[in-house]
Amino acid sequence: MAKTAVKLFKDPINAEKAAAELEAKGFKADEIGILVHDKKKAAKFTSSKTAEITLPEAGSAVALGAAATALAKASASSEEAMATLTDLLGLPEETVRYYDFGLAAGGVLISVHTDEARLSQAQEILRSADVLVAAAKGEMWGSSPGFASAGRMAETDPIDAKMTGDFRRY
Repeated sequence: MAKTAVKLFKDPINAEKAAAELEAKGFKADEIGILVHDKKKAAKFTSSKTAEITLPEAGSAVALGAAATALAKASASSEEAMATLTDLLGLPEETVRYYDFGLAAGGVLISVHTDEARLSQAQEILRSADVLVAAAKGEMWGSSPGFASAGRMAETDPIDAKMTGDFRRY
């Protein structure tokens, strides 16, 4: 029985890395489904099958790979495309509508349709894609910009203030 692993990427660079890693680990192009809102972003992914679809929130989108195969027939109306996408991903409609909103905001949705034996490997690759890119940029353990400007916490903490005996002040 085929199962699906799905992730919405906010950063297209992370999505590209995840797609490349999936292909490197032996997942076939017809097992990987990609949805993007922008045609320019779609050009960065290698896939022979593409289809243009209409979604309620994102408007026109481009489906690649496994998503293109399933959604090519449902491109007539946005509600029909949403129903097909819900069946394809095997997720509740509310979740698919959230992904639709993420696509409208410039995200990239990657789904992997595979058997149960390889599903955990696909999930791990999708989860680790953000970490791999952050580590490559040297941002893995970077501190928050707020901490760089903060001084000693004891200087502003009223508990560390000198006790005077007048407890009405505290």
